[in-house]
Order: sequence, then C-alpha cells, then structure tokens
Amino acid sequence: MTDGASIVASPNIEVISATNQTLKTPVNVEEITSTAIATSNTKANLEGTDSQKGQLVVMHRPRWKFAGNLIVQLEKLISAAENGDNEASYILSMNLRYCYSSPIDDIALEQQLEQVYEFSDSEVAVAKITEKHQYCAGIDQKQRTQFYSYSAAAANNGYVAAQEVIGRTTAEFFMQSQGYQDLERDEYIIIRDNFIEQKVGFLERAAQHGSISALARLSGMNRSQKLGGNGYAKSFAFNHLILELTQSNKTYDRYSRYQQKPHSQLTSEKIENAFAMSAEWLEIIKANGTLYLIGN
Repeated sequence: MTDGASIVASPNIEVISATNQTLKTPVNVEEITSTAIATSNTKANLEGTDSQKGQLVVMHRPRWKFAGNLIVQLEKLISAAENGDNEASYILSMNLRYCYSSPIDDIALEQQLEQVYEFSDSEVAVAKITEKHQYCAGIDQKQRTQFYSYSAAAANNGYVAAQEVIGRTTAEFFMQSQGYQDLERDEYIIIRDNFIEQKVGFLERAAQHGSISALARLSGMNRSQKLGGNGYAKSFAFNHLILELTQSNKTYDRYSRYQQKPHSQLTSEKIENAFAMSAEWLEIIKANGTLYLIGN
C-alpha cells in the first residue's frame, strides 16, 4: 500500500518483504507489516542537494476497527496498554476517539437521528449513526474521553501512528474533549499553547521517522505562518523532503507545484538554508530507517 497512486516503474525502488511485531496481548487485529524500499532524491526536479541513497522500511499502520462491538475487546486492550503495549494504546485510543461523538444511549441516538432525517441522504447518515452507536455500546463517556491519554502515552514512547493522530488533532477539539473549554482565559491559553507545542513536537518526531503526513502537516502549518519565524523557508524544506520520499504521483505533483511557485518571501540565502535543512532531516530519516506513506 502506498500514499495514493504509485509512481510507475521507478528505477530507484527496491521492495523487500518484512514483518513487524504484533500486539503482546493478542486481539483480533491485522498484523503490522513492513516493506523496505531504497530512496534517492533523483526524482525531485529541484536543485540543491547531491544524490543520496538509503534503504527505508515502509511501515504499515495497524487496522484499529473491529468486526464486532468494541466492548468485547476493551478489557484486553486496556490490559495490554497498561502493560506498555504501544500498539494496543494506539488501537484503544483510535476506538475511543471514534466512539467519542457516538450517541451514549438510545435517547441520544434518537435525538441525533432526528437531526438528519430532513436531509436527502438521510438513509446513509442514519445507517452510519446507528452502526456507530451499536459498535460503541457499553463504553461510557468517561472512558471515551480517555482517548487522548492513550494516544499521548503511545506517542511519548515513540509510536509514530499515535504521534500522527495527535498531529491531526485541533487545539479546539483537544480543549473541548478534555474538559478545558470553560477555564479562565489565562489558564485556557496556557493549556492550549502547551498542547500546540506538544503537537508540533510529536509531528517533528514522526516526520524524522519518515512520516509523510507529518511532513505535510508541518509544511502547511509553516506555510500559513502558524509556527513563528522562517515559516516559508521551513515549508520549502518540508516540501522538498516530501518530494524525496513520496511514492504517489498525486502527492509528488502537488508538492512540486508548491516548490515551483515563486516565493517573494524567500531570498536565495533562505532557499539555500532550506535545502540544508532538508538534507539534514533526510539523513536523520535514513538513520531512523522507516517510512510512513499516506494511507497505509
């Protein structure tokens, strides 16, 4: 699996099968598998770095949703997570996050269904809401709000998939879901800003382990000047890394366009610094030896 349609007949790709470790406490989930590929920067049509080659293992994120109801697997997942199993913590957090917005009981279900009956595609929406309610039955609201603590535990232990999830979490959703929305303004800002700092840290760690989605998010946040100084130059560097690593034509074309746009904010010195940053991060990624494509 790759992050979209793969680049056909690339001479720079070597595929090797491998298998990663599965849960310490068995539950009914797909094993993580991995594939090794050789990377080089000869694909990128941008000047600034010499050709570099290395072998990266493509990591596949585990499937987290079960065929039956979540409650059947809950005790095993909690036990495994509490015993330090990062994959179990990630799977548990994804399930609890999925259930967070699900109707908590039959009354809440009816109220939610009433809101969608007026739409033309209500049958599809009703089916999805009902299925979600059944899947999450028996999981109380306190348990559902614990999704973040399990994500953070796995992310702090270096589990890239969990770092990516926190990287996709908005500050607004974090504050609301964790019960901080009614704090006094000053305290609210402190907790929110601490979360954003933690989120960026997780994204950077994930990116340095070859997460293309983390690189893309860092690029976007810097491009929109959400992370302080030198945002355009950092975005340029992250875009260049994406061009080095992606095996998706769609992703490659998108970030090629970003790079080819004139940047009035970027001097030749800043572009040179961006290429230097890109080369430094690429060496870190190659040293870490993993690659997380979008969508696998």
